[in-house]
Amino acid sequence: RSVRPHAIRFPLSSIFLLRRWRFRLAAMADSVPTLLGVPIKYLVLCFLVFQNGGAVLLMRAVRALPGQNDFVTQTAVIMQEVLKAGTCSVILLIKDGSLSATWEDKVETLKTSVPALLYLVQNNLQYVAVGYLDAPTYAVTYQTKIFWVAVCSKFLLDKTVHRYQWLALTMLMSGVCFVQLGQSSPSSAGGDDPTSSGLKALGIGLLLAAALCSSLAAVAFEKLLKGSIADMWTRNLQLAFFSLLCSILPLMLSPDLPKIWENGFFYGYTGWTWACIAMNGWGGLLIGAVIKYADAILKDMAIGASICVSAFGSVLLFGAELSPNTLSGIFLVSWAVPLYAGRANFGLAWLSPQAVQDATKKDQVLAAVKELEAVQSMGKPAAADESPSLQPAE
Repeated sequence: RSVRPHAIRFPLSSIFLLRRWRFRLAAMADSVPTLLGVPIKYLVLCFLVFQNGGAVLLMRAVRALPGQNDFVTQTAVIMQEVLKAGTCSVILLIKDGSLSATWEDKVETLKTSVPALLYLVQNNLQYVAVGYLDAPTYAVTYQTKIFWVAVCSKFLLDKTVHRYQWLALTMLMSGVCFVQLGQSSPSSAGGDDPTSSGLKALGIGLLLAAALCSSLAAVAFEKLLKGSIADMWTRNLQLAFFSLLCSILPLMLSPDLPKIWENGFFYGYTGWTWACIAMNGWGGLLIGAVIKYADAILKDMAIGASICVSAFGSVLLFGAELSPNTLSGIFLVSWAVPLYAGRANFGLAWLSPQAVQDATKKDQVLAAVKELEAVQSMGKPAAADESPSLQPAE
């Protein structure tokens, strides 16, 4: 039968366009970095969950030992940054043979000072706010950083956060708060508090600002890692350098400075102290890897899950009470993590991830490509009424 000319041209042009789309999708899939066939993103997220949970348990165990709290905390923070800088330097020397490329671009190097300064402001705001708030209020308020990270990612990185992901973040924040409230001591949660309501409001405001600074720092570092040609180790070395400078300043203003001059910088250090420094220092590099291969939001998801790991560990290792708050928090976090990934929607359409819908459309397109290629190989052009879904819009 006769076929209209435009009915023949349309499938042929569609084959070209759909083939190009298919090749782009295949290239995007191949560009995902993997290790032993597993995407690195998932590996570093799992490592962060257990590393952060293990760090909490290690520090709790060390604090319970006699003679393990004589060192000045600020010196340990400085040594963590020294460890990170040293590790990155060794890796860059092995990889490139020199550190000169790290400091060549002065503008790019100075950009890394932004997250370091934000972390400095965050730490000081937390230090002031803790004097005005009880432990439960502090724990609940500071977890708003989970929301702040999503908001900053949306507006600064133009990242799309779907409805089911906002719900997952709400559940994660609530679950972490429940776990921390379940672990707080009765003395910190109850009793008369002489702090006035005005000072409490000030403390909450300062802590919200600290949470915002933490989120801005994480998002800024993500932009630096993913928005330039500098690799992860270079950025981590630059961040460690500026963080080291920002750590020395509080130490110089600290009331512990005379103690350091009198007893020495490493006074009170033990093998357990160095173990905590190593765990937290290399954990900082792990966070950089998570932000590089995943994003700042997933980093907070992993840290939220690690709080549940440390809660379980406290029950098993230290005989801590598994309170109803802790159990409720673990349940919420356990649901929030797969929900954020779009795998716990219970068949509800409004919780279905857009990625699933897009995947369905892509499957339909690829099926159409195969059908058109089969038609072309047989030398029989498709009729216009046989492919109504590919008709050009009027």
